[in-house]
Amino acid sequence: MPAQRVVIHVGTPKSGTTYLQELMWESRGTLAEAGVLYPGDDPTDHFLATLDLSHGNFNGWDDGVSGAWQRLVDAARAHGGTTVISHELFGDVPEEAIARALADLAFAEVHVVVTARDLARQLPAVWQEDVKNRHYLPFTDFLDIVHPDSLRPDTPRPAGEGRQGHGEAFWMRQAVPRILHRWGSGLPGSQVHLVTVPPPGAGPEVLWHRFASAIGVDPAAATLPDAHRNTSLGRVETELLRRLNERLDYRIEWGIYGPRVTHHLATEVLPRRAATVRLRLPAAHLEWARACADALVTEIADMAITVTGDLADLTVPEAGAVVTEEEPAACELLDAALDALAALIPTEHEPRSAAARPGEPESADAEHEEAHEPESSQPTGLGALPTPASFLLRRERDRPLGRAVLGRLRRVVAPRPPVGALPEGHLSAV
Repeated sequence: MPAQRVVIHVGTPKSGTTYLQELMWESRGTLAEAGVLYPGDDPTDHFLATLDLSHGNFNGWDDGVSGAWQRLVDAARAHGGTTVISHELFGDVPEEAIARALADLAFAEVHVVVTARDLARQLPAVWQEDVKNRHYLPFTDFLDIVHPDSLRPDTPRPAGEGRQGHGEAFWMRQAVPRILHRWGSGLPGSQVHLVTVPPPGAGPEVLWHRFASAIGVDPAAATLPDAHRNTSLGRVETELLRRLNERLDYRIEWGIYGPRVTHHLATEVLPRRAATVRLRLPAAHLEWARACADALVTEIADMAITVTGDLADLTVPEAGAVVTEEEPAACELLDAALDALAALIPTEHEPRSAAARPGEPESADAEHEEAHEPESSQPTGLGALPTPASFLLRRERDRPLGRAVLGRLRRVVAPRPPVGALPEGHLSAV
């Protein structure tokens, strides 16, 4: 093993990335003893580095962005062993930013790692993340649009950076072969790694053990206490939030919505409700999701890369979908709304939190993040700034990449029958 190695973990969103990032951050001391550096003075430093590398900002906010990437590079250069840089937004940076990153890290042996999970879990998780970030397209409509052979227009999302549509944004971030090729085309296959998220039922340590194996780290060097684990939004809670977004209709700016809704209600309050029911992929969408997953797995199998785990983990299983996905009953939504209202009323025992910088954008929706995702290290009060998972920098010139992925998938998915006419203006605000 070379003296200096830099591992850059570049995604995908909703594949346990936050779990891994929190685990490594909390275990910096023991990792350092094993010769592994997880750099930064704050967990948000890796997030800021993605913005700096892309010459971007976070909804107009750019405090701390300038020089953030170079600070991580300098730390890696000064470290004699293995350095791990991790954030899912790296998978979406422009081609020139990837070239710059690899050039800046040329002093070390660079390894690229992509974590990935099956579409049956990714589709609900990504939609939920959109809902946490002001969007209100219903789940069934989202699935219709994301379908590679959809006959519905992929209307740009009003609040989305780069103005991607729902389908375009999804496939740009979940088409694993594309990410592997963009980051790994100039590297030997032994330095390009795919880590598959294990199937439902596996413990959270399995994902960490696979990731640690891929990057050449003893998994015993990092552990996360049970106290750091939390749960995700359920079906009722997500629908409540979606209807709230529909009522707000993007009128609330991020500076208000982020701390009060994305961070407080959607991350700290609603996921902790008792007896939440996880959102599942409806059976009606199982066939095309399986065809897409099989096509992606076939493409990955032909790539000269290193796989840790099993490519079968990325296929869509027969079990796990529901026959129908009915809307929650009014009484269920009312009960969740009352819990949300109660949480907005501070008690005298609750300390006022100081404002925090935007940081890790992924919240707990992934299968391994549902029961095991570490809580954010940010303050939990209403003063905290937003941490959106669905925010991914995208420049207009990169939009054809998403359409190209959709084009490839359309060739392996059976054509859909014509759909009925949509109500006038149905997609005017999604």
